[in-house]
Amino acid sequence: MAKRNHAQRATLTLVACSALVVAGCGTAKPQPEGSDTPGEAAGAPGTWELLNAGDMTAESTTLQLGVTRASCAGGVTGTVLEPVVQTAAGRITITANVEPMPPGGYTCQSNNIVPVTVQLPEPVGNRELFDAICLDSSNLTTAFCVDGGIRCQP
Repeated sequence: MAKRNHAQRATLTLVACSALVVAGCGTAKPQPEGSDTPGEAAGAPGTWELLNAGDMTAESTTLQLGVTRASCAGGVTGTVLEPVVQTAAGRITITANVEPMPPGGYTCQSNNIVPVTVQLPEPVGNRELFDAICLDSSNLTTAFCVDGGIRCQP
């Protein structure tokens, strides 16, 4: 009987330890790019350039942007989300994010440029156009922000 109790305890101990090991070795689910936290733009960071700078006037309310995914994506920018426009007295800030990529490893060549039309809520006026990707201090030393994030000055 003592051998049987010892065998049962050993089996239960083995099962309990196995459960702990399995629980401790689980892999975390990969987090998608970007955030849907209130106050933050959804999606993965994108950067943009002004495609119609020569046509823009102080009265312009339509901008043609060329959006590129900021992260490595094997040369693919993907679907551009609806740009977010914030206007202030001296600046128009535009956030141009893209849909997150599925988890995986991607090469880091340049991603393609996707043309997007942005309707401004009011004319450009005498304001600079600013790329919101440069609001994140970790991007300030990247090629995206070499111009300080200003894409067009009056």
